[in-house]
Amino acid sequence: MDAAADPLVLARERYALRDYHAVVLLLRDAVAAGQAYADAYHLLGLAYSLLDRPDDALAAFDAALARNPRYLEAQLNRAVLLATLGREAEAQEGFLRARELERRDETGFPAQVGNQLANAHAALGNEYRQAGALVEAVAQYRRALSLRPRFPDIRLALARTLLDGGAHGEAAAELDVVMAQRPDLVDAVVLRGLAAYLAGQLDAAEQYWQRAAVIAPDEPRVDTYRTMLARRRAARA
Repeated sequence: MDAAADPLVLARERYALRDYHAVVLLLRDAVAAGQAYADAYHLLGLAYSLLDRPDDALAAFDAALARNPRYLEAQLNRAVLLATLGREAEAQEGFLRARELERRDETGFPAQVGNQLANAHAALGNEYRQAGALVEAVAQYRRALSLRPRFPDIRLALARTLLDGGAHGEAAAELDVVMAQRPDLVDAVVLRGLAAYLAGQLDAAEQYWQRAAVIAPDEPRVDTYRTMLARRRAARA
């Protein structure tokens, strides 16, 4: 996806401009489009907080933590929100959890530092991919995943890059990991079908795209890929 059209990128830009209503609208679109990542929900929570919608903000922070329980910023912002609502006991529990997350994890870094490093490697991977340097992009995504293996957006970026480079089997393996973590993530299911199609596994591709249609009936890529599949089958007949 072009970074200029990415709703997450646009939402961050609008957040910097304090256009919080636009942030909410963009992030709702992002979530509906299958980008229901922890970062998206965390930013949505911040926007709701600044729009004085605490219940919606709390639900968004909870969604972020459900996807990434080690998300320090989400934990801290949730605790601050609870404190402002007068829910002191829950707020203190949240602050204690945040302090636990600040300790070094299995990577040797404090949780927040590990998150930042993983995202920095992923951002560099994005730059390499846009420049057409796929080998370097894959290396950066894998470095990011060595720090945060349960970040599905990074693994999806890795899978897309592997598909770009013709490594269909490796891409499929990465997408299988994502789907094991997030069975309802439509981006992963659609791409898994594409990996199967490119590998010549047409029946498997059809099954994945049928699954994607159940998860997200309005997903436009499904109809496009089904048409592509039907043409390929007709050419084989």
